[in-house]
Amino acid sequence: MFPRRFALYGGSLMILLGVLSLIPALSNPPFNLPVLQVDTSYGLFMGIFPMNIFNKVALIIFGALGIAAAYAKNRELPASIYYSRLVFVAMGALAILGAFPQTNTLMGYWPLFGNEILAHGLFALVGAYYGFALTMKVPHQGPWSVDSGPL
Repeated sequence: MFPRRFALYGGSLMILLGVLSLIPALSNPPFNLPVLQVDTSYGLFMGIFPMNIFNKVALIIFGALGIAAAYAKNRELPASIYYSRLVFVAMGALAILGAFPQTNTLMGYWPLFGNEILAHGLFALVGAYYGFALTMKVPHQGPWSVDSGPL
């Protein structure tokens, strides 16, 4: 899979999960979960992922950005690689914040604990692969430039 496919498939998955997470029947009530400042649409999505409205909207936005990056015209560095790098940085930061009790609710606004750490960490690793590691394999070019050919 190339960065453009990652942007398309990853973006589609994020939009799908974001939209599905808005369906109240797919979320359990927030019993035994930390109290948040914003408890709108708060609960365990599919009984696994603690989410509130911020998580859900962010998933939809990241998904839309991924699909847009997949169909963007090539430049010196394709938008899908920028998107992969954005996923690495943003999801990696969220996974790290979720790992510490002091920041795992992002000041009471965004649940980042539990299985959210694993989900963000996995997306960050995949983003790193398609944004950095895969582009290092392009012959005679550095990590910041890629052929303008098809990805």
